[in-house]
Amino acid sequence: MSNTKTFTRFGQITRVSALTAALVVGTFPVQAAELRLLSAAAMQTVFNGIAPDFERASGHRLLTTYATMGAITQRMLWGERADLVVGSTESIAMLAKAGRIRPDTQLTICKVGVGLVVPSGTPKPPLASVEDFKRALLGAKLVVYADPAGGGAAGIHVGRVIERLGLAEQLKPKTRFGKGGDVTEVTLALGEGTLGITQISEIVDKPGAEFVGPMPNELQNYTGVTLGIPTDARSSQATAAFIAFVQGPLAAAAIKARGMEPA
Repeated sequence: MSNTKTFTRFGQITRVSALTAALVVGTFPVQAAELRLLSAAAMQTVFNGIAPDFERASGHRLLTTYATMGAITQRMLWGERADLVVGSTESIAMLAKAGRIRPDTQLTICKVGVGLVVPSGTPKPPLASVEDFKRALLGAKLVVYADPAGGGAAGIHVGRVIERLGLAEQLKPKTRFGKGGDVTEVTLALGEGTLGITQISEIVDKPGAEFVGPMPNELQNYTGVTLGIPTDARSSQATAAFIAFVQGPLAAAAIKARGMEPA
């Protein structure tokens, strides 16, 4: 039985087999190219970590721009050009419906949950229950999360959870907003007693950051991370090589190491 491609029952996700990956990356001589990647900030630590390995293996150069998932959607709708786009599963599906992403190229890479971070040296509050989470927010000197108006998945979710828990007015005086991908850095800059809430991949491996833990299951929200090829992008060996690479063992290890779950 051929294992070249596996399709979901919806026919929208194409997975490249290990054999295809080897053919694309290692067998045929390739002409070095620049691959323009527009990616959600949630994947920044993963892609920054694997980029050197990809470039050595493929001979191609990866040029990556990061933004919130909401900003990526808007930029694509406004006509931004890229060879590959990585965003939330929902946003990539919406862009496909809008004619900006080729529907048959949607590929889910992983999913990521929301967690809490404090500066190193700050006591870590328990997070075993919803009540623990509420106490952690109320006990913090400052609370930082991405501005929901920026369109980031984590910021929108955290804002909704705070509203649902009835804490919005109590937390308003001590809430500070960061940009997508910068919540951990803002938390560290504000110092001891500050509690940040963002996607787990944006916390782990950050110098000076202490990962408290994921949000309680009752409040958790997992965001699927999906890539797609824009309709105005040319198919290329560099694109195929990267799609194969992000499904390989090095990428999977990097994804797991940063608190995410490979698809």
